[in-house]
Amino acid sequence: MSLIDDVINKANEYVGVTEDPPESNNVVFNTDYYGQEVYDGSVATYPWCVTFLWDIFRMAGAEHVFCDGMKTASTESVYSYYKNKNMLFDKGQRGDIILILTAEASKSRRVNHAGIVVSANRDGTYETIEGNTGSGNIANGGMVMTRKRSFEGKGYTIVGFARPGYEKKAVKQSSTDTGVNEIPVSARLTVTGSGVRVRTAPNTSSSIVKNLSEGEKLKAVGRIASRYNPWFHVSEGYISGNFVRGWIKDYNDNNRWWYVDKDYKYAKAEWKTIEGKDYCFGKDSYLFVKCYIKSAINGTYYWVDDDGVYQKRYDTESPSRKYRIVENYKNENAYKV
Repeated sequence: MSLIDDVINKANEYVGVTEDPPESNNVVFNTDYYGQEVYDGSVATYPWCVTFLWDIFRMAGAEHVFCDGMKTASTESVYSYYKNKNMLFDKGQRGDIILILTAEASKSRRVNHAGIVVSANRDGTYETIEGNTGSGNIANGGMVMTRKRSFEGKGYTIVGFARPGYEKKAVKQSSTDTGVNEIPVSARLTVTGSGVRVRTAPNTSSSIVKNLSEGEKLKAVGRIASRYNPWFHVSEGYISGNFVRGWIKDYNDNNRWWYVDKDYKYAKAEWKTIEGKDYCFGKDSYLFVKCYIKSAINGTYYWVDDDGVYQKRYDTESPSRKYRIVENYKNENAYKV
């Protein structure tokens, strides 16, 4: 029996499992993922379609296959990881992770639900097993169910099919569970030192995968949010955030860019010149985009475009009220709900 069969058979064992109590997100997969029972509250919520997948792969002995061992509860993180590896496909096959965007999802979301493909049918439909779904609420239904999905389905769109590397052998390391949650990101990073190590987990005691040279380019799909011990999740493992620079887009709640320099220093409440272009960052360290920003020394307002680049030709003392006007960039957040 193949590893794909092991994963799907394990998923089948849990069909019918529900939250207890209903609408609490208290379910065994979340308990396994977070190491304790968790319940939705006013401070945090715990959607579990991805923790279901993570746990199923783990219990089937295939934890190293799910996002190549990355621990995440985020559909956006799964999407980013496989897209960056060029392993996101328009047509699915048995064992793929189906990624779905429901009609109720916010406009900023690219995907908000996931499941495992059991079979690809001749008529173009797919048999799946999904966690946290239901007949009424596709992406928050509270049950593990078998479903039939199609590109003509109502209330949702199939975004794509992520294809785990089932042939990939497990890498032995000190712990396959990093014990920390990652913020899903899309990052373009440059290595800022020589002999910088990629490790199997975000800690210096984990095994070394390879050494990198000054100037090498990387893409990251996750980050560990620690000011004094930052890490980025790259295709082959984890790299310390102290030895990279580059642009990062967070997908935790806002889809906004920020910029990190060596030693994990990042722009905050300041203008910064990057590769010959001028950018302005708010007190939240995110990039101002498509707005007017008042000069700190006179009455001139500067225009920054969709990419956050300052466009001098649009300097004005009478900015258009059709756009956001930032009167004091040192005291304002770039990201506004």
